[in-house]
Amino acid sequence: MAWVKRNLIFVITVAVGLIATGYCGYLLFSALSANTAVSDDYTTKSGQLKTLADAKPPVTTTNIQLAIADQTRVKDFLGDFRKAFAPFPTPPKVDDPGFVEYLQRSLKGFAAEATNNGVQLPQDYAFSFSQQKDKVSFTPECVGPWMQELQEMKAILHIVFGAKINYFQEIQRPPACSDDNNGNDVLSAASISNTWGSVTPYKVTFRCFSQEIANVLAGFADSSNCFIVKYVNVTQSKEALPQLAALAPAQVQQPIYFQRPQYNPNGGSGRYGPRGMREPYVQRSQAPILMAAPAAPTPPQTILQETPLFVTIVVDAVKLKPPEQPAAAATAVKPRGRER
Repeated sequence: MAWVKRNLIFVITVAVGLIATGYCGYLLFSALSANTAVSDDYTTKSGQLKTLADAKPPVTTTNIQLAIADQTRVKDFLGDFRKAFAPFPTPPKVDDPGFVEYLQRSLKGFAAEATNNGVQLPQDYAFSFSQQKDKVSFTPECVGPWMQELQEMKAILHIVFGAKINYFQEIQRPPACSDDNNGNDVLSAASISNTWGSVTPYKVTFRCFSQEIANVLAGFADSSNCFIVKYVNVTQSKEALPQLAALAPAQVQQPIYFQRPQYNPNGGSGRYGPRGMREPYVQRSQAPILMAAPAAPTPPQTILQETPLFVTIVVDAVKLKPPEQPAAAATAVKPRGRER
């Protein structure tokens, strides 16, 4: 310790020198590490540049412009592609009385559209809502899915009725909530949702001929909404389609008229008698005579008669999620406080 006291300045100088040397070593090591990172980045960028230079086609101004044009075409294609996945109308948000009114109005609209297209329906058919049409209160989480299903069924029935089928049997939908737990109105399969959207299956059965089946499938293909026909089953119908009764010849009464001449009682004959007789007058009288209606014309002879068919179609209604909008950059400037 005495030596340290005698050489205190020397000891302090050595200590400061060691600390400075260590700090310099740290700076040197950091500089070498940064240099290595920069060198690696330079090597990577040089390799990428060489790859781009050797690429076919090469990276030139013309090719960049062509790539931008291709990108624009792809965006346009995606826009047209999404038109085939047009969303279904958003149903209004209603309470229990509002849903009852909306359901009754929708069922009447379905039946009216079928009648206008000459499609026969089962008597008092409820279009898979037989359990709900006579109720006035519902589980809260059921009303929203039911409203959405009504929108999708409206599009499906519009296609089926527009194809001029002969007889509509039924439509079945997936269960929307716990209230759809029994009956023939619902399917065993449920809706499927994922990151892209949702798929809702429906089953439609009807009776018609082969031309109407083609019209139904063409309607699904041409629809602005996305419908995927998953299953088609066609069998011979066990029930004959309703036919118009033939008109039988009937007996009718048709009035006819005849003429009976009457002459002047003063005598004379002919139109112009010797004593200036006037011409005989004619009295019209009516008498009913029984006449048969003309026979109906002979119908054409049927050479090939088409058999009515019983058709079952399972179709999926596909709904895409709306595209995510990019977050807008905050451009608003906060107002400054009052300067004092």
